[in-house]
Amino acid sequence: MTCPRCLGREANVNHEGREGETVVWRILHCLACSFSWRDSEPASAVDPAVRDADFRVDASKAELFPIVLPPSRR
Repeated sequence: MTCPRCLGREANVNHEGREGETVVWRILHCLACSFSWRDSEPASAVDPAVRDADFRVDASKAELFPIVLPPSRR
């Protein structure tokens, strides 16, 4: 899964919403920029091809985002 905020490719599944045995949504967490999102949100929020680029961060430039990115990334 590609992170909608930084386009990173490493995300952990933090939680799965289930109906019986079926997974109906997941909460993912990006290891590069610490963004979390639910995969059932609208494309405008979670699809990098549709999401507004104004909300993108470059995790390789962590010094530009001291509040957004965790200290371990700076």
